Amino acid sequence: MVNVRQSDIAKELNISRVTVSKALRDHPDISQAMKKKISETARKMGYIPNLIARQLNSRRTFTIGIVVPDLENSFFSYVVDTMIDYATEHNYYVILTVSREKQNIEKQNIENLIGMRVDGLLVCLSQETTDNKVFKMVEKMKIPLVFFDRAFENMRFSRVIFDDKSGAVNSMNRIIQEGYTKIANFAGYSTTNIGKKRTEGFYEAIKKNKIPLRKEWILESGFELKDGYESFKKLNSSGNLPEIIFTVNDRVALGAYKAAKEAGLMIPKDIGIFGYGFNEITDFFDPQLTVINQDPRKLGLEAIKLLISEIDKKTKIRQSIISIDEEFLWRKSVKRKLK
Repeated sequence: MVNVRQSDIAKELNISRVTVSKALRDHPDISQAMKKKISETARKMGYIPNLIARQLNSRRTFTIGIVVPDLENSFFSYVVDTMIDYATEHNYYVILTVSREKQNIEKQNIENLIGMRVDGLLVCLSQETTDNKVFKMVEKMKIPLVFFDRAFENMRFSRVIFDDKSGAVNSMNRIIQEGYTKIANFAGYSTTNIGKKRTEGFYEAIKKNKIPLRKEWILESGFELKDGYESFKKLNSSGNLPEIIFTVNDRVALGAYKAAKEAGLMIPKDIGIFGYGFNEITDFFDPQLTVINQDPRKLGLEAIKLLISEIDKKTKIRQSIISIDEEFLWRKSVKRKLK
């Protein structure tokens, strides 16, 4: 196999190697017409960029490491898909790792990515993560890092999050205004920012609307199907069901759906369920979930844009906070009392 070099392309087009090099790096000195001509010739000749040489010249690897908790959760699949698209458009490569919601795996993933000399990191914390030592190492090494969705709030890293507390307060107000007063909360772990903020919003709405708080209806668990399923079974076994269940995410809601149907209960006739999620996913719930809609594509896009900006030093602030608004969507999983 012949190794085609930039000098071969230059010879073929009767131009300088510097022109070829600049064109292939999308340098503004070269016209779009010339870039297109060089790119097409390079492709026809079978040119493969020498990434190692590029890295040595720039002292960068043009790679970004991503750490997500779980890819079975389609929310994160949408996030990662958007990140990869944007990174590719901006000539970055992506190395994707999955923590499986385990702190030790997350730590190993981050250490491995640092060892691969990634230019930056995008991290969504696992539901187990409470130890920030590995992140202190990242901070000390001055590697750009952006948290997305789940984050440590007391560290000097940027983060892109949803406005979870406001989302909880606004949705609870709508539910209470509809005439509901007996509301349970299937909460995520309070050690994570999303579990904490969503539960804070729940408590604030209960207090402001002077609704009785039943401690036994507050069940703190994880973010998975089994957590919603087990929480509903525990609630149902008490013999004292609420009118409505507020869930920390759509996977917990789906677990609650399964347990409710096994118990012979109909949604929303016997019990209503609403919670955080993404409408394109919850459209397929039966019945459709009343949802605090969070767009994972927007989350992914804002996070990757912010990280690349920090890598390219287009932003001097290393602790930006981007908060994305949420939208409450009435669906069929909650009966409308006032209609």
